[in-house]
Amino acid sequence: MRTRDLDKQQRIKKAIVTVILKEGINGASVAKIAQEASVSPATIYIYYSNKEEMLAEVFKEYSHESYYYLMEQMQPEMSGKELIETIVRGFYSYTVEHEEAFSFVEQCSRCPSLAETVCETECCCDVFDLIHKYQEMGIVKRYSDPNLSAVLFSPVRFLAMNSRSMHFNAEDQLAELVQMMQDLLLN
Repeated sequence: MRTRDLDKQQRIKKAIVTVILKEGINGASVAKIAQEASVSPATIYIYYSNKEEMLAEVFKEYSHESYYYLMEQMQPEMSGKELIETIVRGFYSYTVEHEEAFSFVEQCSRCPSLAETVCETECCCDVFDLIHKYQEMGIVKRYSDPNLSAVLFSPVRFLAMNSRSMHFNAEDQLAELVQMMQDLLLN
């Protein structure tokens, strides 16, 4: 039995993202991913039993990554305004700083079979646990997690995906979005 090599596994993960972004989910094959990672197709099967498992696992990992990034920036003693601003600006920063990973997650989330493997409100449960504390203190309005997720993250995704093509000042748009979110979500 062949052993796992962390460097190879990281190259495979990076290759998965690269190939998916170039070829799309349907165009990505184990052979293409192996070639991009400079490993044999058999090596991929050391880490994953099939293409679907491979895509689901890497999609889930990258989906969670953005929320870990966000949690590193949040502090439990923040004011409600600071919390909302940190979520909006932090999520935007992640999308800009990790553009490939963000684009990969966006593409995978539009694939029904992969989207079933990752529930946004589950992968960002730490963020929602913190929001729930603010709700219990009466600082944040009591909206459901799916609606909070839609309100907080979808507009940020829109700005991130369209800031270049629509030629608007991202900082101005973020400032306005932060204010809108604070007005909507804070008591």
